[in-house]
Amino acid sequence: MTARVVAVALCVALAVGGCGRRHAQPGEARPRPTPEATVKISENGPVKATVKVWPPAPQLGDPLYLELTIEAAPGVTVAAPFEDEGLGRFAAVGWVHDTQRRDDGGTVEVQTYTLEPPGSGKHRIPPFRLLVTDARASAAAAGATSSAATELLTEEIPIAVAPVDPARAAEALAPARGRLAIVVGGLAWWLIAGLIAAGLIALGAIVWGVRAYRRQAIVRTRISAYEIAVRRLAALERGGAPDDVGIDDWFVELSAVVRHYLEDRFALRAPELTTEEFLQVARRAAGLSSAHRELLSAFLETCDRVKFAGYRPTADESLASLAAARAFIEDTRHKEAA
Repeated sequence: MTARVVAVALCVALAVGGCGRRHAQPGEARPRPTPEATVKISENGPVKATVKVWPPAPQLGDPLYLELTIEAAPGVTVAAPFEDEGLGRFAAVGWVHDTQRRDDGGTVEVQTYTLEPPGSGKHRIPPFRLLVTDARASAAAAGATSSAATELLTEEIPIAVAPVDPARAAEALAPARGRLAIVVGGLAWWLIAGLIAAGLIALGAIVWGVRAYRRQAIVRTRISAYEIAVRRLAALERGGAPDDVGIDDWFVELSAVVRHYLEDRFALRAPELTTEEFLQVARRAAGLSSAHRELLSAFLETCDRVKFAGYRPTADESLASLAAARAFIEDTRHKEAA
C-alpha cells in the first residue's frame, strides 16, 4: 500500500468515523439495513436472533454496520453481551441500543454497531453468544426452584473489505463534529496553576502551624520554669530561716533556684558560670532591665558572701534574701503566666 493510499484511507476513515468511539446522541437516526445486507438468523426455542451486516462489499474507509435483533417470547429473558469496545478485530466506533415490548408481552432488543475494519482483506465477524432463560419451563416443572440457562450462538459472518480507491482522495471531507479541547492528554494551565496555589497555601499553613506549635512549646517551658522556681522557694520558706549548721546549704539552694529559673526563662547558661561570668551574660539577655540586673547582682553577691566568705546573716536577712528572689522571679515571669 503506497503512502498516498494510506493517506486516502486515513482521510476517509476520519470522514466516516470521526475521532473515538461514541454512543448515538438522543434523536440521532439509527442506521437502517439495506436490501443487500447479509442476513443470518439463529433460533433457540422462544428466542430468535437476527444479524444483519451492510454494505456487503465495503471499501476500506467505508462505515460498516451490524444490526443484532433479539426477539424473545413472554417470560423469557436473554443476556446479550452488547460489546462497546469492538467485535473481534473490528473496532466499534459507534453504537445504538433500543428495547421494545411487543403487544403479546415479548421483547425486542436491537443493537446497531458502526464498525471500523482493521484493514483491507478478508475478515470474519465473530458470533454473539446469548444466554436464554425460560421462566415458563421452570414453572411447568414440578419442584423446580430455578431456571436453567441455555445458549444461543449466532453465525459467524465472513466479509471482504476492498482496498481504498485512490480516486476517492478528491472527495470532500465531512464537516467537523466540534471543537477539540484546548488541552488533550494533559492538565489545563489553570488547573496546574490552581494546584500550585493550593500547594503553596498548604505549605504556608504547615509552616505557620509548626511555628505556632514552637511558640506554644516555648510558652509552656517558660511557665514551667516559673512554677518550678516558685515551688522550690515555697519549700525553702516552709523550713523557716536556716541555722548556723544549714545556712550554707540553704543559700546554695536559694542561689540554684534563681539560676535554674534564669536558665529556663531566658535560655542562659547560669548554673555552669561563676557569678561574675553569669552577670556578664545577663547584661546581654533580652527581657532583663537594668533594675533586674542590679537586683540580681546584689542577690548573688549575698549568696557568694555566705558560701565563700563565711558570712552569717541573721534570720531576717536570710528571709529577706528569699523574698528578694521571689520578687525577682515574679517580676520577670513571662506575661502568659500572669
